[in-house]
Amino acid sequence: MTHLSSYPWHICGVGAIGSLWASALIERGVPVTLLLKDTVQLEQYTGAGGINVWDQECNTHTQPVAFIPSNLTPSNSNLTKIKHLLVCCKAQDTLAAILPWRKIIADDAIIILLQNGMGSAQALQRRLPKANIYCAISTDGAWRKGPFDVVRAGFGDTLIGCFSEHLLSTQIPSPIQSLLTCQNNPAQASIPSVDLVWHTDIRTPMWHKLAINSVINALTAIYQCTNGELVNHPQGRPRLQQLCLETQDVMSRLGIEPMGQGLLNTAVRILQQTALNKSSMLQDVQAGCATEIESINGYIIAQGALYYLPCAGHKQVCEDLRRICAS
Repeated sequence: MTHLSSYPWHICGVGAIGSLWASALIERGVPVTLLLKDTVQLEQYTGAGGINVWDQECNTHTQPVAFIPSNLTPSNSNLTKIKHLLVCCKAQDTLAAILPWRKIIADDAIIILLQNGMGSAQALQRRLPKANIYCAISTDGAWRKGPFDVVRAGFGDTLIGCFSEHLLSTQIPSPIQSLLTCQNNPAQASIPSVDLVWHTDIRTPMWHKLAINSVINALTAIYQCTNGELVNHPQGRPRLQQLCLETQDVMSRLGIEPMGQGLLNTAVRILQQTALNKSSMLQDVQAGCATEIESINGYIIAQGALYYLPCAGHKQVCEDLRRICAS
């Protein structure tokens, strides 16, 4: 039997993916505590009566304990030290979401960042230099019908690996090893799962996902089109090709292993396979929410600048999207 730590996994960023993970972990006996943003989100959580996750098989209801930053008072003995933290908020919101909890985060806490985009891990490590930071990327699909009411839209894998330079890429800490092991219990086969896989070079798949997101998401948001409509879009397709060339150039300078079929072929295949889907960035624009453009295309521009690469296509989509969001 897998030994589970008495310290819970605190989850910060309880949107679709955060809710999915909270539900899956609790159903497997892993203690979970939710770190909510404010009283509004706490009221939504209370009103929903917990987390509901719907998938093809069943509806799962869980009700983990939840706190907001104002709960941080000396008299509140229910708040345990944060030693294991899963962060599922948008990359640009990472510091703002985590730092209100700083006084109860252990210096050597294990922190997993499960989010799109890049750059947040570096920023967090600068603020929490002794923290053990791991990064994860997922192909799971989920969307929210409402606050804490989540539909499981697709089943995929979640890769996780070391980010902090002081960590060994082959050494899996026991709290993460427990997560890897507890998902493989045959007796729990009917419980909705998240499939977690250890990766010794997480930087490569992170860059591959970033590359795909950078050439697809912003363009679908700019042209207000589904993934499939971008493939033959008269203005979008040439820009897709330019973004692929620029992104591959940046990846090459950084020594990132290229995609086997090339970025353009891979992007077109994904667009065709997900033809009816709306990208997360398009959904954000339509909902009037902040996008992750700075953590995706903006990060590629910043990395390209280190090698004096203009990344004109990426700069233009950033400008176009900012104009759309401001209108």
